[in-house]
Amino acid sequence: MSIRLDPRRVNALKHLAGEAGVRPGDLVRQWVEERLDASRGLDTPAATESVATRLDELTARISALEASGGSSAKAPPVTGEGPTEPDAPKRARRSSKAVSAAPKGERVALHDEMIAVLRERGPMSAAELAGAVTERGRYAPPRSGKAIDAAMISQRVSNPTYRSRFVRNEGRIGLAD
Repeated sequence: MSIRLDPRRVNALKHLAGEAGVRPGDLVRQWVEERLDASRGLDTPAATESVATRLDELTARISALEASGGSSAKAPPVTGEGPTEPDAPKRARRSSKAVSAAPKGERVALHDEMIAVLRERGPMSAAELAGAVTERGRYAPPRSGKAIDAAMISQRVSNPTYRSRFVRNEGRIGLAD
């Protein structure tokens, strides 16, 4: 199922989800499930009242965010446990672009790491080279966080920028002379 929302409301939703420490889609699903349960009478009257109160608070927050152009300075954070103290510490947000396997020292380029492995071990298949680079543990993908695989190695070897440094011979990658 997909729904269309005004971009300002999407930004407000992302902000609220970030403060709650969940993804926006999960927050929307939680809201919908709470409303459905409440409409079916599956909640106790106290719980239903609590949900209605929270929805009213969230509606007020969204309105405040829209009025302030997306700034969160006016509204307290939402934790899902009722009203919070204004001075309560906010949860730290993790960037969606954060790479968990960041290198401890200086960043090593993939092609440099490939060259080092090939100097040590000689020509290898793309899969073997990917395994050897991973085994050394010096290279960490800068943005995607995707594990090194044979396709990534093959793409780097085929890249016009690096093509002069590598040769392919009988399915094996080696160093150009």
